[in-house]
Amino acid sequence: MLLRKIFTALRGKATETGEAIVDSQGIRIMEQELRDAKTAMNRANEELTTIMARRNLAAKEVDTLSDKMAEYEKSAMAALEKGEQSLAEEVAGEIARLESEREIAQANVTQYDGTIEALKSTIAKSKGEIRRVEQQMSHVKATEAAQKAQAAVASQHAGQNASMNSAVASLERIKERQALQAEKLKIGESMQAQDSGADLEARLSQAGIGKQQTSGSDVLARLKAKQNAGN
Repeated sequence: MLLRKIFTALRGKATETGEAIVDSQGIRIMEQELRDAKTAMNRANEELTTIMARRNLAAKEVDTLSDKMAEYEKSAMAALEKGEQSLAEEVAGEIARLESEREIAQANVTQYDGTIEALKSTIAKSKGEIRRVEQQMSHVKATEAAQKAQAAVASQHAGQNASMNSAVASLERIKERQALQAEKLKIGESMQAQDSGADLEARLSQAGIGKQQTSGSDVLARLKAKQNAGN
């Protein structure tokens, strides 16, 4: 039972593979089948020509036998007029033989005519089918090419989307890393200021405590005070 199932599965796989090959090579197979059909039609045309030639020969044979029979009939009538009974009988026997041959030849002509008509009908039908396939083939090829181009564009577009998504993700990672680095530098500067006491002095100065920076107004007031003291 198991072996039979395995064999059935293998046959199924082979069928699928065969169908896949046929599908992928559909146009090439169709072109070869069309060439085969044309070759077969050419052979049929050659056969038709041969049969028509044989039919004409058979028809000529009928005419020849008919001409001979007509001559022998005249000879038989002449023999009877002269009282040559035995000669007339001999000629009549020859006429009978020729008549039998003519019937066979005429039957051949009739048979050839039937075959010729059948072949002509088959060839005409084949020509029509070949023309129809040739007309459709250009459409099928154009559709196949368009679909392949469309699939290629779709694949390329999908690849572009994937690349763009990847680029956007990379950009976000870079921005995140730069923001983190900027924050680290800011924290480092703050810690350095605390260690040097600059941060404390800055806060004292903001509170108006400690050494105050002399302004231009202070200097001017001092100079005026010296001038007044000198006077």
